[in-house]
Amino acid sequence: MENKPNLSTVLEKDNLIVYLSIILIIIITGVYTIFGIGMPMSAIEMTKMSGIFSIPSSMDMNMGSNNMNMDMNMNMGWSFSMAISMFLMWWLMMIAMMTPSAAPTLLLFHNLKRIGSERKRALSYTYFFLSGYLIVWAIFSLIACILHKFFDNSSITDIGMMQIRSIQFSGTLLIAAGIYQFTPLKNACLEKCRTPIDFLSSNNRKGAKGSFIMGAHHGLFCLGCCWALMALLFVGGVMNLFWITGLALYVLIEKIIIKARWLDKIMGLILIVFGIFLFL
Repeated sequence: MENKPNLSTVLEKDNLIVYLSIILIIIITGVYTIFGIGMPMSAIEMTKMSGIFSIPSSMDMNMGSNNMNMDMNMNMGWSFSMAISMFLMWWLMMIAMMTPSAAPTLLLFHNLKRIGSERKRALSYTYFFLSGYLIVWAIFSLIACILHKFFDNSSITDIGMMQIRSIQFSGTLLIAAGIYQFTPLKNACLEKCRTPIDFLSSNNRKGAKGSFIMGAHHGLFCLGCCWALMALLFVGGVMNLFWITGLALYVLIEKIIIKARWLDKIMGLILIVFGIFLFL
């Protein structure tokens, strides 16, 4: 019976550690999101109240949620602790949604480091790469949180449901997200996400700092690819599990199925048609 080469054995062991780390991160952030830790309501409760797609309007925004939602709208404020909870909700939700699609790049980065001159620090540098990636989504989450607060203060959103009240505004966001699917920026960023080997080879940096910068750089491409889709959470409900799961699965498919280069265009058309339908 042939013995496996030592390098192959080490790679398999280290890859398993990376895989387990990714799975653990997804599980922890997913559970945090589902149970809405620190929030007045859990994502499960909000999803039950709103369903797959239910846009509250200025006339009937509270009809489906009875007194509990009305009390929440009256009493829920943006104190410092609430702001922290909202930021953590956004960031951990983004981690749960985006980490699966970044896993192939993360694993490839680790393998390239493992067979190079920095093999002894490959695992720690992989975590620096992941940290840089997640920091970019932390910045996005901070911006989303500030925008969320502005929407609440301006009565653009239903505070309790974390959802845009206006059907026309929701339609506009859907159309805008659909149009973005056809833009050169979307295409360029998506191409970088779909071909991680090209990105890693052309942006290779050494050391912990270099790994962090590479992760942040990849995160920027990922953000450029997906920010408009993530903004649609305001349409379906920021903590609506149907929308969270659906968007996460779509992003995963869009990035990993390289041959389906028409998929982003099909999604763009669907979003535009759905957005126009809301105006009718």
